[in-house]
Amino acid sequence: MTDRPIIFSGPMVRALLDGRKTQTRRLASSPLRRCQVGDRLYVREHWKVPTAYDDLAPSDLGGEEAVRYLADGAIANLWGGDRTTLFGKHRQGMHMPRWASRLMLIVEDVRFQRLQEISEADAIAEGLFWQEPADEDRQWVIDRMEDGEGDGTIRGVWIVPGTDCGFGPKPRCPLWGPTPASCYRGLWQSLHTADGERWESNPEIVALTFRVIHQNIDRIAA
Repeated sequence: MTDRPIIFSGPMVRALLDGRKTQTRRLASSPLRRCQVGDRLYVREHWKVPTAYDDLAPSDLGGEEAVRYLADGAIANLWGGDRTTLFGKHRQGMHMPRWASRLMLIVEDVRFQRLQEISEADAIAEGLFWQEPADEDRQWVIDRMEDGEGDGTIRGVWIVPGTDCGFGPKPRCPLWGPTPASCYRGLWQSLHTADGERWESNPEIVALTFRVIHQNIDRIAA
């Protein structure tokens, strides 16, 4: 069993917290390629500590500081203490120390495959969710039909956490689709733009399935 760090964006951290994300896909060249069943991954995310520590690098923090997680605005001091402190500068997930992590993932399956082999069920397990049109979206469609545009039909779509679904008058975003796999394709394309890494390149990836533990990795017996 090996412990490794893994970085997630704020919306994906929310999906982990909400129990909707149980898989992640990374390029086969990633260090996560070496993962095995039973390995433990501690989640790194965007974070802050009190303003008094703004001049300190993460490695210089003592591990007793309060932590604010930008994914949800929650304030938590993992070791107890005052929760009313003013928080300081934004810190990138890549710089989050192990002691500040609040989520641990236990790897339950490791698969090597081509990117486009993702199934609809796997795409949903990546944290995507179904969004029905709101009343304002339906009214927008009706108004367009009355102006001679469209047939009044509007359907729900799959969307990526933290993005707009593209309905009606809302700003359109490519991170949604009529099927989970098409939605995930948009997500991958937004993150991977280098030659050989794009969706159309169909690169080899490692697909990890995991169980989410809502606790710091060092608070759990190995």
